[in-house]
Amino acid sequence: MCAVKNGKCFDTSMGITPLEGLVMGTRSGDCDPALAFYIMRKTGMSVSEIDNTLNKKSGLLGITGKYTDRRDVQKALEGGDERAMLAQNMECYRLKKYFGSYIAAIGPIDAIIFTAGVGEFAPAVREKACAGLEHLGIKLDSKKNWTARTKNAETIISADDSKIKIMVIPTDEELVMTEDAYALMAGTYDVHTRFTYSFQNPSYVNKARAEGLKKDLETNPDLASIIIR
Repeated sequence: MCAVKNGKCFDTSMGITPLEGLVMGTRSGDCDPALAFYIMRKTGMSVSEIDNTLNKKSGLLGITGKYTDRRDVQKALEGGDERAMLAQNMECYRLKKYFGSYIAAIGPIDAIIFTAGVGEFAPAVREKACAGLEHLGIKLDSKKNWTARTKNAETIISADDSKIKIMVIPTDEELVMTEDAYALMAGTYDVHTRFTYSFQNPSYVNKARAEGLKKDLETNPDLASIIIR
């Protein structure tokens, strides 16, 4: 998770590694630094075993005992799986805490952006993470939220009277990496805060996503009402 101020990263939930921060598929996220030492003393686990456990056997997998994919977690909790419910609640609670801490750190914000796999396709996580934050000016529209399930358009899911906008914006890491690599080879690259990507141009159109959106609208016509133009 990233807090952006004046177009630059002000803070991020990841530390020296991605282990810090949010609950993830297999990573624990934030935990008491003494926890690892406690587990090692109790179980005899080595440093490498603890490292492997916190990175590859914790998070949603550790809580549910089965799942890393949020779709599987959602399906399981709908079927009454209490551990799946606990996993989602923990993930959303951690998100909520970071929303509050970042607002405290950077002051008033314009928008909350959900992106990437979970941000784009897990409306239950988005809804639960934003629930109860109305006092901060964050008010999600449930119907818009459950309509916004596409990787082919930018959508808005906040209520009309929400002081802070809530948006779902698809990522395109492949395009960023491609343009970075090309610019590095061509000798035209600069630090990312001064480098201009093709998609920053208002006239930019991702042709593959434009075609994909046509199909999305055929199966989900309500999507048209929440697309950001």
